[in-house]
Amino acid sequence: MHVISECLLVVFMGAFGFALNKWAPLKRIRYFVYALIFLCAFIFDLNKFSFVSGSLNVLLYLAVLTAITELVWLCAAKKSKILLGAALIISVPLFISIYISALVIIPFPCCGNKAVIVDKYNCASESYILKKRPAPDAPEPGHVYVLYRSVGRYPIVKRIDKYMTPKGYYNAYINPKPECLSDGIKIDLYAEDSYVLWSLGVGKR
Repeated sequence: MHVISECLLVVFMGAFGFALNKWAPLKRIRYFVYALIFLCAFIFDLNKFSFVSGSLNVLLYLAVLTAITELVWLCAAKKSKILLGAALIISVPLFISIYISALVIIPFPCCGNKAVIVDKYNCASESYILKKRPAPDAPEPGHVYVLYRSVGRYPIVKRIDKYMTPKGYYNAYINPKPECLSDGIKIDLYAEDSYVLWSLGVGKR
């Protein structure tokens, strides 16, 4: 069922982009907004930023996907094979990458295995968030543990470290144990409470 939901989202984005390009007014204003959206997404990706709220991340992903689909339809309407080919070469990998990132946080009713907050920590006057999400692009089922640091008082966090569990650890019990150091936090990921699988943050393995 979740595959159907994910495919329907792609169809919806394609149809929505076509409708915008065909009938929506204020194209120049929309293209200016798209430029701002791409700039914001580029800055976020370059600095490893994301919003604290998963809903805001979803909105940003959907805004970028909407801009991509409409611009592809715009190139298709020009009836230039070279322009359309260049647009597809650039946009398809970008669309797939953003779409995969969106899938792990979009709350489909049929899919409960999405990104979750494992815990929050305060260390050396900094706030940290540890999240766990599925790894849809991995060859074997696994989870990705991502450590974020809050950016001032803004609703933004910066990714500072991540780790994907190896093969055979999908259903393993992982217990994170934090240690506050002078220059930041170190989180040991204990497998089955018996040994350290990996360490995130300062002094990682």
